[in-house]
Amino acid sequence: MVGIRSIRSGLLSIAALLAALAVAPPARADISLSVDSTHPSHQISPLIYGLNYAPSGLASELGLPINRWGGNTTDTYNWRLGSYNTGNDYYYENIADCWNAADSWCGAGTNPPAYRSFIATNRARGTDTLLTLPMLGRVASNALLSHPFTCGFPSSVFPTQDSFDPYDSGCGNGRQSGNPLGADPSRDSIASGPADNAAWIRDLVSRYGNANATGVRYYELGNEPALWNSTHRDMHPQPVTYDELWTRSRNLAAAVKRTDPTALTIGPSEWGWPNYFCSAADNVSQGCFATSPDRAAHHGAPIVPWLLRKMAAYERQRGVRLLDYLDLHYYAQGGNSPEVTRSLWDPTYTDPSWISDQIRLLPRMRGWIRNNYPGTKIALSEYNLSVGDAITNTLIQADTLGIFARENVGLATRWGLGNDGDLYTDAFRMFRNYDGSGGRFGSRWLSSTSSDPSALSIYAGLRSGGGATILVINKSSGAINANLSLPEASIRGNAQRFLWQGAGGIQASGAVNLGADTALGFPARSMTLLVTG
Repeated sequence: MVGIRSIRSGLLSIAALLAALAVAPPARADISLSVDSTHPSHQISPLIYGLNYAPSGLASELGLPINRWGGNTTDTYNWRLGSYNTGNDYYYENIADCWNAADSWCGAGTNPPAYRSFIATNRARGTDTLLTLPMLGRVASNALLSHPFTCGFPSSVFPTQDSFDPYDSGCGNGRQSGNPLGADPSRDSIASGPADNAAWIRDLVSRYGNANATGVRYYELGNEPALWNSTHRDMHPQPVTYDELWTRSRNLAAAVKRTDPTALTIGPSEWGWPNYFCSAADNVSQGCFATSPDRAAHHGAPIVPWLLRKMAAYERQRGVRLLDYLDLHYYAQGGNSPEVTRSLWDPTYTDPSWISDQIRLLPRMRGWIRNNYPGTKIALSEYNLSVGDAITNTLIQADTLGIFARENVGLATRWGLGNDGDLYTDAFRMFRNYDGSGGRFGSRWLSSTSSDPSALSIYAGLRSGGGATILVINKSSGAINANLSLPEASIRGNAQRFLWQGAGGIQASGAVNLGADTALGFPARSMTLLVTG
């Protein structure tokens, strides 16, 4: 769950403040920056600034546009009972929604379904809900309010497992001497298919209205299906194939569209690199190739574009679009610097991890869409590129949001990790509340370029009321001088400046007069936002 940090109001030291206000032209400009407002490009989707399970205070501060109910547990969620299974993350246990500190670990003896309060809270602050629908075919069978819990690998069946829950010795990790024990889905789950999800959507519509009114607007078709036979092997022990993924995705998406035709769907929400190309049945631990067995049986086609073609064919035949957003999950697999964001876009960047390839994730997704199912938007419903200390991770996050704006991503919801540090929320503030009064990044993309984006990146947006927001991120360990070129006069003139350098938070740091060419200095490891108009 994403963490939250209280708003800081500490002042910069006098020396730091004077440095921030200084705008004397440097002797030379090391890097050239440019923003061209003569031909504004695409509208920037506000849905790129989303989170998973956002803390209420942060969500309110940011005017959070979308909040995702997702992750491993949601693929086993029983909406009628209000329960889920923890899977391989924690001893394959069925857990009631009330099993948390806020509900006194079910101490009240009641179990209000958590999804209702999640959606109600989102609606109250004007936040859209992205709701993951279970798709693996099984959900938790019960919602016991106290130990012993029902689980996939009980000690009564397997008394000598490698590990048992220290709080519930009846539930094991499903392994003996490191080897997986046999699964029986009936131990902890019941069958659940598209009809059950349709019933849930009908219930949601009756409570909150249709998607195009005040109801749930976005539905995710399962979660990371290529990992079902590991994360949820108690319920789905066999690896997902091309054909199973298509059949389950088609049937669930069709159920969504029949039940609420105004709803939007996203999928396949796959976990990472090898399963963008091969199915779980291809045993990607041995690599993914056109000759891998399941892929070879489908003419060597990578699985994601193959799935898009199936969706497109269905629409041609039935007149119904089943998939509105192509959704993939993406986590940094290596690296230790802000360079990792280049894997999102740069065709010359080789990822410094076991992937060791040119990922260029967003152009790759656009190409797959263009060639196989035009009109589909891009989503990343789980992503996190944190690889360093708190300041590095904040710069990475801000760079990522700028890249999402530039690359015309349609929807993105960040998943928090333990290595994030406590500063990254300031990256969201730079785009959603830079001045503490709801100041937003521009809503229409302006072409913005840097002669050295690995050191100094720039992102610009045209404001709806006129003027622009220009964000410059210094990702290097030293101060950088740069010349900012603004060829078009409408975004020149007096600009407010906001500076971020770490634990002091975002600070208003005076005004800058921007001309056709302006020499500026950018402190080491910092973010500078210029607001014109």
